[in-house]
Amino acid sequence: MPNNYWVCPVSGGLRQDSTEMDEREMMQGISETLRSHSFENSPVLNRRFREYLSHHLPNQIDRELDLDPLKEFPLLKCAKEYLENDGWTFELLESHSTIAFGFEGNNGKWHCMIQTREKENQLIFYSSLENGVSQLMIENLMRFITIVNYRLVVGNFELDISDGELNYKTALDLDGIESSQALIRNIIHTNLATFDRHLPGIQSILDGSSVDSALDIIELTK
Repeated sequence: MPNNYWVCPVSGGLRQDSTEMDEREMMQGISETLRSHSFENSPVLNRRFREYLSHHLPNQIDRELDLDPLKEFPLLKCAKEYLENDGWTFELLESHSTIAFGFEGNNGKWHCMIQTREKENQLIFYSSLENGVSQLMIENLMRFITIVNYRLVVGNFELDISDGELNYKTALDLDGIESSQALIRNIIHTNLATFDRHLPGIQSILDGSSVDSALDIIELTK
């Protein structure tokens, strides 16, 4: 067995009395270490085992210790459970209250991100253009998304003119409302479908086409 290949088995329950605190703290430290380590650079671990070490094993340890790493992030936990139940692959960044993943639609690939504002009970989902918009194209793209946003019912495009970051954003304000995976599903799927539909128009502007031409393209895009 290679020196850098190791497994930490967890079995049975851990008692909560003072005689077991050293073991409890040790296991909690192992869980935190595994969760913060991606194992991506290991040449001997395949993808499924890396996921086991960085995700499934620390979750198992937490269950044994009756710990919940997302106890302070109920909205993020709800979004995570939806993605898990629906079979998504993603990266959880609980310290930033964020979930990140990539998506490929009919018209291209892009980055996605879920962010929660737990105190305000708000959840935001972003689809982001993979590469930023050059300064030469900012003005045309600003005009394009202004026209597009006027027609949209759910969500909006937003453009950071300082660095060319282009996002499509949908959000939930759940103040006084119990969060549900159905609500999260709806804002994610609406967002993905809308971004995918408008992506050919965005790309045409980046390729030098006029705004009117880009608008005509999205009218023909399903």
